[in-house]
Amino acid sequence: MYYMEKSKFLAFALFILFLKCLLFAVPAYEKDFIRGDITCKIAAVERAASVGDNQFLCKSIDFCLSAKEILGNDASLDSLMLSSATALNINALAPHVKEKVSADLGKAFAMFSNGNVRIAILDKFLVYLSSENLQILNSFIAEKAQSAADCVVPQPLDAVCKKTLAVLKKFGDKNSFSILFSADMMDVWSDNRTEVEAAYAPLAYEAETELLRITDSSDINGRIKILRILKENDVIPYRTKGKVAEKIFSDEIFIIKDNLGITSEKEATLYTSAVSLIADCRWTRSAQDLIDSFPYAGSAYKEDLITTDQFSQVITDIAYLAWPGTGELLSRYLNTLNKDMENGRSPEKRVVLSVIKALGGLGDKAAFDNLLYVTYLNYPGEVTDAARVALAKLKW
Repeated sequence: MYYMEKSKFLAFALFILFLKCLLFAVPAYEKDFIRGDITCKIAAVERAASVGDNQFLCKSIDFCLSAKEILGNDASLDSLMLSSATALNINALAPHVKEKVSADLGKAFAMFSNGNVRIAILDKFLVYLSSENLQILNSFIAEKAQSAADCVVPQPLDAVCKKTLAVLKKFGDKNSFSILFSADMMDVWSDNRTEVEAAYAPLAYEAETELLRITDSSDINGRIKILRILKENDVIPYRTKGKVAEKIFSDEIFIIKDNLGITSEKEATLYTSAVSLIADCRWTRSAQDLIDSFPYAGSAYKEDLITTDQFSQVITDIAYLAWPGTGELLSRYLNTLNKDMENGRSPEKRVVLSVIKALGGLGDKAAFDNLLYVTYLNYPGEVTDAARVALAKLKW
């Protein structure tokens, strides 16, 4: 009985030893990797990838980094790095290994100029991006933007930059936003504006301070462009848009008051663009300032600094906020237009219609007399019909 038990114990011990040998045995592909040329190494990487040996793939990336310093720009080494990075499943690694290989991938992105290698690394960054590698990408895209800005002929985004934008869109920070927004303002990648704006738009909410700083440092042309960008982008939050529009409008009103009016077409464009964005955002914090600024807009319209279309839109935008006092303001302006009509100075039909429709939308009964008077004057039928419709909408 004693010898039987002893035999079972020995058999079990031998079985455990066998398992340990299997567990810690060096795979054949790892041996081939060590003694083979680059072609053999690539084949070894492919075999390791087929069995999910991510630890080995990390070793292969280590080898590529060390060999890069010796071999330089070697096409075979590029192929090995490409195979290793492509096959790596970074999420399957333990946290401490993931951090280490992430750092290695960041080094590889900087060291390998091959576009396919960089794209393969960026694909890993789309899965996991450390803060250190984010800074590497910010620096990379900033350098690319500066290089493109220095070129006389516009440079389109290459494949690596496009992939970098995809990573920054997902993981970017306020610095990423500043770089891309500034590049957009400078028309660095004008042929790829849609892709650039799509990349930085999701970052805008966390980058309000940076956007306001860019606004502060911009001249009138830059501010007009900022307003256009914000108005056309549907992803940037209204809160962010509203704050920038308020800042630009407040600064512009200060200048207008100081100059006793709008003095140029550019100022007029900046003013009307800011009003339009404020209305889009329903930014009521600026509503009273819009009402107070209306006489300046009216004067600029008379001086042909603001076009008929622009002025009609300003009227519509101010009414859209429906702030207390708006109905009274527009009713007084309609009274002015009626007097002009009475005295043989026919106002522009589009302007009259915009005022009448705005008053109808507001429903302020204070506009009753002036709307009614429209129906007695020699306005076109379209105008008098609009006045009757507006009268029916007044709230009593």
